[in-house]
Amino acid sequence: MEAVILAGGFGTRLRPLTLTRPKPL
Repeated sequence: MEAVILAGGFGTRLRPLTLTRPKPL
């Protein structure tokens, strides 16, 4: 579950859509 949180925070910087869908892929 930690990986999901990290990926979600990192993804938000690349795309705002990740905020609603925090996925590592």
